[in-house]
Amino acid sequence: MADTSTFSAAMKIDMIGPIRDGIPKGRVLLYGDPEANPTQFKGIQSSAEGIDYVGNEWRIPQLAARNQSTGFRSENEILPAPSSNKYTYQTDVMRFAYGLLNITGPLMKAAETGQGAFKPALQAEMDGLTTNLKIELNRAAFGDGSGALCTVTSATVTGSAGAFVIAVDTTVNFRGLGEVVDFVNAGVTVANGAGAVVTSVNRAGKTITVNSPSSPTVTTSTVAIRASLDSTVATPNNSLYKEINGLRNIVSANVLHGLNPATYSWWNPYLQTSVGQINDGVLRTAKDTVGYNAGADVDSGLDYVLITTRGVRRSYADTLTNLRRYDATNTVKLNGGFEVLTFDGNPIFVDDQCPTGDVYGLALSKLLWAQGDDWQWMDEDGKTLKWEPRRDRYIGILYKYCQFGTTQRNLHFRLSGVTDPSGL
Repeated sequence: MADTSTFSAAMKIDMIGPIRDGIPKGRVLLYGDPEANPTQFKGIQSSAEGIDYVGNEWRIPQLAARNQSTGFRSENEILPAPSSNKYTYQTDVMRFAYGLLNITGPLMKAAETGQGAFKPALQAEMDGLTTNLKIELNRAAFGDGSGALCTVTSATVTGSAGAFVIAVDTTVNFRGLGEVVDFVNAGVTVANGAGAVVTSVNRAGKTITVNSPSSPTVTTSTVAIRASLDSTVATPNNSLYKEINGLRNIVSANVLHGLNPATYSWWNPYLQTSVGQINDGVLRTAKDTVGYNAGADVDSGLDYVLITTRGVRRSYADTLTNLRRYDATNTVKLNGGFEVLTFDGNPIFVDDQCPTGDVYGLALSKLLWAQGDDWQWMDEDGKTLKWEPRRDRYIGILYKYCQFGTTQRNLHFRLSGVTDPSGL
């Protein structure tokens, strides 16, 4: 007989492995292969090595100033004053990511026809949850920690009840598959129309259509935040300022991990805005600047990668075609199912959740995922499936406590305002 025990066992034994393997697949910011040898592509390793955890915070010692007790002297002169390296700490809070699914009583009843019948009944839910978690975590890894999916560009909302049309600066984070958002004004206040469901996306016109209880009250600084269907103006249920650091925060001039680049100049990445057309010269200048500032070799190798959009990659590939340089020697197959174009031996990855017009240069070995464990079921009470009161269904909760960060910020660069034919 299929019951909660049967489903729970399948979720813990048969399903958790594929979920853990499936979430990072095809996403370079989520991928890490501990079995890769030094000549293979490793991705970003998920390791707690060298990280101290204090409550819900993590910290890593950081060299702030080198020992300067060196130099040349004449015979019998006083030697340099003794000194030592000076250290500070990187520190940041952990973030808490969740994914929920439900299994109804009738579904479990239908699975009673055979011992293995519960697997097909669960598979669609598990596949959907894995895909959603992949999209959500990867999107956050490109974000700035605020949870913003886009910014509204017009205070005028058109349409009518059930189909309000809102102009936005980017549609890259929407597929029109029922994404739920809150519209937040002035960074804190949830506007009318909380828990709005995105029903369609107009990429050419850069608008989204939402089904919401009332017309959202928006301005040109309003942001759309990932939310829950039960979110209200009075009791918001959303991700506002609860997300992991993303590349928009990591590769920026903001304070990061408690370190202010205004105090520690070596904590600055290379940032270039309003770049325009991408070409070899732009990329090489960025890499040369990073290499010089960090005193590191970024000229070749699988550890240093570039990430951008399909449109920017297409523009760059066109420059190679014009120069008759686009052939098999410009592409490489990597661990994790990636096949990529290269620049000076560095892989160029495409990610559909990379912000439009951006190119990131990243030293993957200097990026980190602080995490206590991989995705797992919330079953500390002994129950993987939990009955939802007054409903004929049971809830399964996946969770992961983690944070995204870097140990050497000046080894990364970000080019923005790059001409991007994708126009998303």
